[in-house]
Amino acid sequence: RPPTSVPWACVCDMGWERSPVALRMSERIRADPLDTDAWRILLAEAARQPPADFRPVFEAAVTAMPEASAAWMGWAEAELGASEVEQAEAVFELCLLRLPQLPLWHLFLKFVREHKVAQLERSAARAQLVPALELLLEAVGADPSAGPLWTEYVSLTAAAEAGAEADGALVSAAELSATRKAYQAALTSCAAGLDGLLREYEAWETRTSGSQAKAMMHDTLEKAAAARKASRERLALYAPLRAAAAVAHGHFPPGVATPRLLAAWRKLWAYEASNAQRLDPPKLAARMRFALAQGAAALWRAPQLWHEAARWLEGEGNAPAAREVWRRGLAALPREPLLYLGLAGFEERQGKMDDAAALLDTLVAKAPSAAAHVARLRFGWRARGAAAGRAAFALARRQPAHSPWPVYAAAAQLEYMLGEERAAAAETGRRVYALALAKAEASAQAKGGSVPAGLVLSYASYLRASADLPNLRELLERGLLLLPAAEAAQLWPIYAQVEAQFGTAASQAELAKRRAAA
Repeated sequence: RPPTSVPWACVCDMGWERSPVALRMSERIRADPLDTDAWRILLAEAARQPPADFRPVFEAAVTAMPEASAAWMGWAEAELGASEVEQAEAVFELCLLRLPQLPLWHLFLKFVREHKVAQLERSAARAQLVPALELLLEAVGADPSAGPLWTEYVSLTAAAEAGAEADGALVSAAELSATRKAYQAALTSCAAGLDGLLREYEAWETRTSGSQAKAMMHDTLEKAAAARKASRERLALYAPLRAAAAVAHGHFPPGVATPRLLAAWRKLWAYEASNAQRLDPPKLAARMRFALAQGAAALWRAPQLWHEAARWLEGEGNAPAAREVWRRGLAALPREPLLYLGLAGFEERQGKMDDAAALLDTLVAKAPSAAAHVARLRFGWRARGAAAGRAAFALARRQPAHSPWPVYAAAAQLEYMLGEERAAAAETGRRVYALALAKAEASAQAKGGSVPAGLVLSYASYLRASADLPNLRELLERGLLLLPAAEAAQLWPIYAQVEAQFGTAASQAELAKRRAAA
């Protein structure tokens, strides 16, 4: 696994004399580790340096962007360019199984051909290539564009049988079985462009099985017909994602999800989840993992991709896979609130309260916000009780820049709803709201602004729910003075309802007069 923290020293204090452009890119990366355009330029310059200089930079890149296959490909190509074959192989070992993406695996196959089998005689080369192709096809054989790889695999597998025939030897049952399995795996794989291979298989089976050929082929031909239909459908579904991923491999675009790309990925995910080929559960699970990888090639910076895939897996009862997807998302987007909140909720549903609490604590530390504090507050009260909830509120108050009035409102409402004694809890909540209003007034006076209307409305709603009529009337009067006229207009209907329910005819008439004058 690559390191879990970015070694910024190697990005900002490199051993070679950097160009002015590379210096600017280094500073951009330091400010934003996911600045993919800056990484593209910096890695291009680093690749021209000696291995001792470029390795730490590539290591930093894949640590910051573990889902960016272009960074891994660039690292492997830099090692090969420096004739560091063993180091290139180590890079492939780190990324191949994690990233089942066709361009990366094509590079690996090229590496095997050029550096593992180029000097071997034919049969020995075949013995090396077949396992490499099997590994490749297990990872990316479901890709609609993997047809040429399947064709090559079948050709190499069948070559052993052909060699025996050429030598005048009997073809073994094992060799025939291996060839048949290769044809069947290819033709039922959903790869496009295998019509020629289908005709070749029919001819081979007829020659091999004679009168039994039709029976031997029946099941395979039915599955092959379904696979051809699915390949056409999947090619259309993959097209928009492939277009974006092709750019990503070459140019490291920002990768911010557009509604169009997200919609394309959701459509692909829904199609694969429908299991049009009626795959058995293990094969369907593998197909869903592959669909996620293809979406991530274009949308790895979109938290929705990771969150929605994980929720689907959880709904299917595959908790370990769901957890892994959320954690991969967090590795790619280590400051993304949606993923922390999603995984924390998942761990809570799994009964792992300590893990959920740790995730929320990490979120508050790494990316503090009102939403993060509110989530931590609610979890504390819900899972650990009043003391934990109040401790979370105390922590939030120590981060005033990230604790606006909604945090206080959440704390007050939790006190009222979950406190042990209703009257005391209602008073505690009122004091929290009063504190929030006092802070808002002080801030408005210091900055020349106004108190948030949302705070006053939320406070009023709380006082109505807790039947605190004296303080409600006081708040409404205060709000009419504190808020600009356009925002204060929202308070008049509330005040009118209060007086209609609890006031006298005189108080109602007086309020109506004041409202008309306002």
